[in-house]
Amino acid sequence: MAAGLLRPADGVVRVRGEDATRDTAVARARRGVRLAPEGRGVFPGLSIEENLALQLTEAEDRDAVYARFPALAARRTVVAGSLSGGEQQLLALAPLLQRPPAVLVADEPSLGLAPRVVDEVFRLLTELRDHGTALLLVEEKAADALGAADTVAYLAQGEIAWSGPRSEVDRDRLAEAYLGTGVRR
Repeated sequence: MAAGLLRPADGVVRVRGEDATRDTAVARARRGVRLAPEGRGVFPGLSIEENLALQLTEAEDRDAVYARFPALAARRTVVAGSLSGGEQQLLALAPLLQRPPAVLVADEPSLGLAPRVVDEVFRLLTELRDHGTALLLVEEKAADALGAADTVAYLAQGEIAWSGPRSEVDRDRLAEAYLGTGVRR
């Protein structure tokens, strides 16, 4: 294990068709792998504008974010730490629309958000998927995740209890896996 990275016991991790199994964090980032962590991933002491400028160096790219999210534009000088959880999540994800990554790993992107903001977050994730970004979502709101997923895996006690295409999802088994009441089949 290097820098908190768990490497697969077997198999290969590919990004854009190239083997990335043994990549360092820097090499993964250079390949276009991005993380949207559960804790939002913004710098709370920096303004909205400063947070965006870290990822989007061109003013026109930031302007495109502001056009899409007018609430962020209206408060661009406000420090990110004073934003609501939903605003922080949108601030963290919005730059990705201007520079879509090859892979986005999103850990609980809807955690603690109001239903209206959850809808916006999943619209944004679906848009990224439609632009060719591979999404790996770890999400407790299964119905929302199913809307963005092509392939689904249920985890039960840290192990994959079922995996397959979204079209084959059995809602009863999904509920069992979510509630921890099901027996592995």
